[in-house]
Amino acid sequence: MMEKKDGGEVEKQKENKETWQGCVTAKVRRGTRNQVWSLIGDFLNLDKLHPMISICKLVEGVPGQPGCVRYCSDVPPTDDDVAGEAPSNLWVKERLLSIDPIGQSLSYEITENNMGFTRYMATLKVVGGGGGDDGDEDGCSLEWRFEADPVVGFSEEGLVSILQNGLNGMAAKVEDALHARFIIPCEF
Repeated sequence: MMEKKDGGEVEKQKENKETWQGCVTAKVRRGTRNQVWSLIGDFLNLDKLHPMISICKLVEGVPGQPGCVRYCSDVPPTDDDVAGEAPSNLWVKERLLSIDPIGQSLSYEITENNMGFTRYMATLKVVGGGGGDDGDEDGCSLEWRFEADPVVGFSEEGLVSILQNGLNGMAAKVEDALHARFIIPCEF
């Protein structure tokens, strides 16, 4: 829009800064919230839970404390990679912003990446089901809320789909890990 001002033209630009926001959930059918949180609440455990993450390691700070930074990548490093980082593959560094063991949630932000994110913040939370370790048969759910600036080459729907698929895989891996952890061997 152009506006006349003191005989000259001044261009007014409407700042239309779009923000992507969303929430995906996945059911964990076996395990209580506390059992699930024991896995989800470990900020450096993502390589054991997320189906697309092969590496998750501390690169800065104190493990599990706000301010610590993790490096995550989709493929294991090779001997030629520098410091375990595989620059030709997808990678991200994320800073833990807060962790709430009572509310069973953690929040983080992307600080560096090679995927095009300029701003991304998320909260992962264990919700529903029984809170104690009493073997709630209904299980609980994982909730992943995010807010991000648009990413070139992605759509908001595409990002939501990627997060949903990742969270579904995490829920399955959490169930498997809990089953393996609490299985009682049969005696013959």
